[in-house]
Amino acid sequence: MIIGIGVDIVEHHQIRRIYEKYKDKFLERYFNTGEIEYSLSKRDPIPHISARFAVKEATIKALNIKDRIGLYYKEIEIAGKNFGKKELKLKGKILEIANEKNIKKYHFSLTHSDQYSIGIVIFEG
Repeated sequence: MIIGIGVDIVEHHQIRRIYEKYKDKFLERYFNTGEIEYSLSKRDPIPHISARFAVKEATIKALNIKDRIGLYYKEIEIAGKNFGKKELKLKGKILEIANEKNIKKYHFSLTHSDQYSIGIVIFEG
């Protein structure tokens, strides 16, 4: 049974502007070490940062979290470095919320073009 679906689209120019202004402060607030290392290893890290941000937003939407506390973003991790072999990891309060909603499986996908990134998350119970 599907418990939640979330989707988000991110414009790269917005993430680029935030990243150029705040640099490491932005990255450290929203992303885990592996996500940062992976994204910064790319010629242009912005599409990869944007795609991960979109998945985090989609996760929050799929869980129907109304009070978007910044700490939640780091509790959602897109792990893995191989093309197509990523894993969605939930931790802390986000994992507690998922457990309260009896979520047993999660599916997600991310993609990016030159200008946009999209993330979609589906939770099953």
